[in-house]
Amino acid sequence: MTLGFPNTLSRAAPMTTYRTTYRQLPGDGEVFLDHSGHFVPDMDAASAALERMGFIMTPYTMHTMTTAPGEEPRPSGTANRCIMLREGYLEILCAVGDAPLAQQLNAAVARYAGLHLLAFTCADATTEHARLTNAGFAMQPLVNLTRTVEDGTLRFSVVRLEPGQMPEGRTQFLQHDTPDLLWREDLMNHPNGIVAVADVAMASADPNETAQRFERFLGRAPKRHSVGGVSGGWRFELDRASFTILGADGLTAALPGIDIPDLPFVAAFAMRTNDLDATAAYLTGAGLNPQAMAPGVLRLERDPALGSTMIITDAASRAPWLS
Repeated sequence: MTLGFPNTLSRAAPMTTYRTTYRQLPGDGEVFLDHSGHFVPDMDAASAALERMGFIMTPYTMHTMTTAPGEEPRPSGTANRCIMLREGYLEILCAVGDAPLAQQLNAAVARYAGLHLLAFTCADATTEHARLTNAGFAMQPLVNLTRTVEDGTLRFSVVRLEPGQMPEGRTQFLQHDTPDLLWREDLMNHPNGIVAVADVAMASADPNETAQRFERFLGRAPKRHSVGGVSGGWRFELDRASFTILGADGLTAALPGIDIPDLPFVAAFAMRTNDLDATAAYLTGAGLNPQAMAPGVLRLERDPALGSTMIITDAASRAPWLS
């Protein structure tokens, strides 16, 4: 494939969700940005930072996996906590033990703590696995991932590449096999009012080459993209949310003052709230300092425990790298 190339708000009460229709699962042929994954060295510190921001988190859970029918589940090497949103979610992962996935996570954290996983949802994991094989990727066997929750066992069908093909981080497709257990109503009413994942931005030393690989991976062409007069970027507009690849200069133009620890660097993610004033008031009341970058756009600097810049927009605005 070739590139086509100050208000007040009580911190104790969740905010009202004004939009009533949200989509979590893609239809046939659709691709959603499902979630982004933070790799962290200290789950307790990361959890404390996110709870201070006003997020309700799922319990700490260790992953198990199988790759063959009837096989006994075994530890995968990671554990997580998640922030479930009305559209998509955030995943916080740490290493457990010395399995290959734990080793990969620790190696990623050695580069920088923060975003190292991009997960895209598909309707049929088996079909995506075959498509990626035909596109020339070296594939791991289709993984049946599980984790136990209060009401049962979450199940995912996960499509993973062999390591080393996507230096930006772990890049995968997944199919949700138990969505009702994942997106529970009591986990989505966050006191800060945030409701959706909107976009992820990364910096690359060679945005053209990176975009070509992601075009093969996603099965769709990106559009050329520039930020603040800096050209050379690419944007993938998905069926829900989007994904942006920039050069280091483009990322700096979008997020002045950002520290780029290494390239490639999955640098920032954008989320949406239905009431930006109320969200800003909550964060300010929590002792944080959200910066107003533009009308309808807030920026939270990298927390050392998390390692990624957070952008929050209202329903009518976009992340600064999309402006």
